[in-house]
Amino acid sequence: MPMIAPKGVAISTRQHGWLIATSLLIALACNLLPWQVDLLWLRPDFLLLVTLYWAIYQPNDIGIGSAWWLGLMEDMADGAHLGQHALAYAVAVYAITFFQRRLYNFPPWQQILPIMATLLIEQLMTVVIATFVGDSRQVLLYFSAVLTGTLCWIPIWYLLRIQHGPARPRQQ
Repeated sequence: MPMIAPKGVAISTRQHGWLIATSLLIALACNLLPWQVDLLWLRPDFLLLVTLYWAIYQPNDIGIGSAWWLGLMEDMADGAHLGQHALAYAVAVYAITFFQRRLYNFPPWQQILPIMATLLIEQLMTVVIATFVGDSRQVLLYFSAVLTGTLCWIPIWYLLRIQHGPARPRQQ
């Protein structure tokens, strides 16, 4: 029985370790930029957005374990409860990897709703953990970052796509 060759776009297997590490460090630095106290609630989670991009386009390099460690780095850098962002990032990347093959083939404007749902899941996890440890001040303001993160998805997607390069068609 002959094997049927897969059609469509192949996931690039080129090594982009330096690009992934650099983009994640820049995203962590963007998360640490000083914001006014009134605008802090609008700050998108740049590190999570970049992590989601790499989880979609380089799933062999960035997965749930990487998301956990990046979340721990965010916890330490942000002064949050240790494990708060780590658990939320791991759950968010798990949700994205579940639909990774479909999202890989979508243009960025069609990825907005799954990204928004993933950001909402991450914020819900963060709020639940913060509430359990007794930090329940202005909980509803946390969800403002979901909207701003969703609006930042397309520019981040294009910036990383320019560096990462387009997907290559399969060779027959």
